Amino acid sequence: MKLKHIFTASLSACVLGLSSCDLNITPDSYIPDGSFYKNEAEMNTAVIGCYGGMQAPLNIEWTLTELRADNTRMNSNSSTNDAFLQQQALDLGTMDASNANIRTYWEATYSNINSCNNVLAPENLAVVTNEKKRAQFEGEVRFIRAYHYFNLVRLFGPTFIVTEELSVAEAMKKDRSSVEATYKQIIDDLQRSVDNLEGITYNIADLGRVTQAAAQSLLAKVYLTLGKYTEAKSLLKAVVDVKGDQLTVSYSDVFDISKEMNDEIIFAIRYKSGSLGIGSPFANTFAPTKSGANVVTGDGDGRNYPTTEVLGIYPEGDLRKEASVTDHYIDPSKKDPVVISDQSAYIKKFVSPVSVRYDGENDWPVIRHADVLLMYAEVLNETDGPATGLPYLNEVRRRAGLAAIAASEVPVRYAFREKLEKERRLELAFENQRWFDLLRWGKAVEVVNKQITETEGFYDKYAFTVNKIADWQLLLPIPQSVIDNNPSVVTQNPNY
Repeated sequence: MKLKHIFTASLSACVLGLSSCDLNITPDSYIPDGSFYKNEAEMNTAVIGCYGGMQAPLNIEWTLTELRADNTRMNSNSSTNDAFLQQQALDLGTMDASNANIRTYWEATYSNINSCNNVLAPENLAVVTNEKKRAQFEGEVRFIRAYHYFNLVRLFGPTFIVTEELSVAEAMKKDRSSVEATYKQIIDDLQRSVDNLEGITYNIADLGRVTQAAAQSLLAKVYLTLGKYTEAKSLLKAVVDVKGDQLTVSYSDVFDISKEMNDEIIFAIRYKSGSLGIGSPFANTFAPTKSGANVVTGDGDGRNYPTTEVLGIYPEGDLRKEASVTDHYIDPSKKDPVVISDQSAYIKKFVSPVSVRYDGENDWPVIRHADVLLMYAEVLNETDGPATGLPYLNEVRRRAGLAAIAASEVPVRYAFREKLEKERRLELAFENQRWFDLLRWGKAVEVVNKQITETEGFYDKYAFTVNKIADWQLLLPIPQSVIDNNPSVVTQNPNY
């Protein structure tokens, strides 16, 4: 059942003064609004607004993550359209501080952080007299704020940490906080979220709200990113103890819009079609260009185009491919209805019927049960050896219709890592996980440069030489307008 009221309520957030509508990216625009809340109902609406605020960054997150990795690329190398060129720069690693996608993501993320800070202000939380409900609201919003900062620190490095009301003078003097300080803030938020959400359950009308398992899973991923395997292990074990060590939902059903918030989903960012302004844009964004209505009503933009390598990497019999990606579509008006061309491939996971362009029903999974099992397998391999992690890796393969990996195939940790890394790529393909995985494995530069020079002939067809990327290009530039606002204080990432 779709949780309609969470997101429809968020649409009125700006009118009610519940979140910032000004997307200026200067530090003073992150100052939380004053208290507007008088009771639990108003606070609940504000919390719901924070969920709704997760959509805007996600709508373009693929340009900063999946597109920069080896699963997808641009669908053309000859367009002169400015919006296309802005995305192309991210694919090629030639982005600069004026890139519109980077600025939009930054603005939308900090706008919602601002909304979270407003909810978390002590004077606002204090209006919720029910202690359990107050703890729940705080736990939910701390999760959302931590999620945003976790993405920011991985994409930009040092961030502006703003967690409470600042004066304009204070805000204008604020520089970026260190990566270490940012992670400290993320961990603190998530630990408190885990504690606050203990024992919290929701009825069917509230499906989609943050659970303790979601907070534990995200905190485990933070620790995994930091190489703190022992800390991640205990959290992942707690989630597996609750969710189980078997995947009970078929892979195709995970993404079926009639089965949303199924048992696979631990946390998802939710969308709702119906011309409400909160529909998913991805069906039209990812469908092939010039495909008419053969894939989705209103044609497709052909963005986030699957690479040749990812189309061919699925083993024979892998059930995930059919649900994830294809190299063709069907046009019944043609003599040969199977259309296969250099622009006919597309991501299927987020395509569903729409009545209005960019108004799909598909939710976007942020944390899935399979992701947890794969993280647990990864951690166990590092802490206890391959044999302990293998059952969880093989469970993911079992659901995909693949044979189990024998213990003899992974006698040492390195061999296990290779198998696991491929499995994560296939299981979580096109879900904005690949880039972050490559970063934490220290393989992003190697993998992307192999794509440019070896595995994807597309890059040879540019009218100019596509250069390999370097380590400094792993971080995105801080938007230039942030720098311009206070150039004597705010520092830019190297080489931008």
